[in-house]
Amino acid sequence: METRKVSDGRQAAEGVSPAEGGREEIVRHGISAAPGIVIGPAFVMRPEIFSVPNTTVPPAEREKQIASFKHALAETRKELIQIQADMSERLGEDHARIFEAHLLILDDVMVVGDTEALIRSENRNAAWAFQKVISNILSGFEDIEDEYLRDRFTDILDVKKRVIGKLLGKQKRKLIDPSEPSVVFARDLSPSETAQFDRKKVLGYATDRGGRTSHTAILARSQGVAAVVGLEDLSARVRSGDPVVLDGNAGTVVIHPSHSTLDNYHREIKQYKKLEKELLKLTGYPAETLDNRNIQLKANIDLPDEIESAVAYGAQGVGLFRTEYFFIAQDKLPSEEEQYQIYRSVLEHMGDNPVTIRVLDIGGDKIADYLHSSPELNPFMGWRGIRFLLTRKDIFKTQLRAIYRASAHGSVKILLPLIVEVDEVKKAKQICAEVREQLRSNRFRIDDNVEIGIMVETPSAVLLADALAKEVDFFSIGTNDLIQYTMAVDRGNSKISHLYQHLHPSIIRFLKMTVDAARKHKIPVSICGEMAVDPMSTVVLIGLQLDEFSCSPNMMPEVKKIIRSVTYDECKMLVKRILKYVTTEQIERDVTRLLRERCPDLAMFHE
Repeated sequence: METRKVSDGRQAAEGVSPAEGGREEIVRHGISAAPGIVIGPAFVMRPEIFSVPNTTVPPAEREKQIASFKHALAETRKELIQIQADMSERLGEDHARIFEAHLLILDDVMVVGDTEALIRSENRNAAWAFQKVISNILSGFEDIEDEYLRDRFTDILDVKKRVIGKLLGKQKRKLIDPSEPSVVFARDLSPSETAQFDRKKVLGYATDRGGRTSHTAILARSQGVAAVVGLEDLSARVRSGDPVVLDGNAGTVVIHPSHSTLDNYHREIKQYKKLEKELLKLTGYPAETLDNRNIQLKANIDLPDEIESAVAYGAQGVGLFRTEYFFIAQDKLPSEEEQYQIYRSVLEHMGDNPVTIRVLDIGGDKIADYLHSSPELNPFMGWRGIRFLLTRKDIFKTQLRAIYRASAHGSVKILLPLIVEVDEVKKAKQICAEVREQLRSNRFRIDDNVEIGIMVETPSAVLLADALAKEVDFFSIGTNDLIQYTMAVDRGNSKISHLYQHLHPSIIRFLKMTVDAARKHKIPVSICGEMAVDPMSTVVLIGLQLDEFSCSPNMMPEVKKIIRSVTYDECKMLVKRILKYVTTEQIERDVTRLLRERCPDLAMFHE
């Protein structure tokens, strides 16, 4: 959504404030992908466009065209493997796996076979035939709203450009680094482009496409670079050298900021840096309220590399280890041994602190190509989570074997995703028991006390919380999906993102019901969604009596600051009041008042 301000300060439907020098200030709101605020010049990457001729070739030339096509695939593979090796050296093997998806496309039987068939059946040149096949695949992505599937669009597009460039005898455009530290703007950024930038020259990333799971977002968070994605057409409206502000905290980009806007942001950056220094001093202190209510503060991670950051920020364990990345980012199912080594490494790094591993939450929305499943019309309500695992028991058991084997090297918990009924839990527990017995019979050393919990992330799970609590050892509330399912809102859709509200009355009530059920059956309950790092929500979560917060490592100091600035009693009183309210505005009013009183330095950055 774009905000434009007229000179007298009033909001206009499409107004822009005249910036100094005659240029208009444009404020665009996208999706926050990586935190941080940066100010600097824009560096715009324009899309590389090839003109592919549609020519007919004589029948005798068809096999030559096919040979050229295979040669182009082979050369592209070499190129990508080299980039992958460079990235592995610079950022680690886990991030280098991003390119497995690219390499998979080059080997895709359908892509290769359909291209060769088109060359033979229509006597067309190889470049045109390959473009036709890939374009048919990409057309299926245009109307998909789910961010995971949209983010695979970029992988295919990058491979398409590389192969066609070689078929046309054109060298892949050499990536030119900015001449000075800049904010990189692009329609989209492929992993190879993001990886090849000189890190010292990149202040932040701003892309028209993408979501929080795009490769740009993942790499930006790993590199510690601010990023805003989902900016629609903004890259076409900015020129290299234009002054810009990128606010990764709020998901905002300002083009041609006025003097007053710059002054405000400079003050905010200065104040935030000062605040960051103060927050880091809390690393060694417990997450404890003023009246001694202790809350476990743990880290969410996607990759083993992130465990070092979690330890550095004082995490008391890993509250959510998402394992989907290993399955999405490579061209084959990860073996039991590969997974075992990954889980063991994380457990050993955390020592006595527990690591909660969420078993594969993959399916219609995050489907891996090697599973040979076509995209679903409504992937978030399709073949995913526990539904997928109970269907593909081979994949489920392989992952469980790896987790149980790793349990000999630390404290591990198993988390089951997308539970909607009790029977799913019982079936999953039975499979866990079968795996344990098999490992014992094969004389593997495992922990006999691995706890099993569930993600509470659907209205069904909330309403069945009392029955589900009898079956499991702990609850972990996934607020990202819970809010989406409850409010019928895709948080990646900018048209309705304003409806994605952490503090909606229905969400507060659902959280209360879940915690009450957990308390009744004496099991702990944690929260691992983005709500855990929302300062406006933190005081509410404390008052709801949650035992554990799990969030991105770099957000832990801020959450800890809030916890250590309030009393448990006043947060419980707050919750008692807001449970009577029927609008988000009423709730936010009371929460804001408390946050301003207790943490004025933090409140100013989040209002």
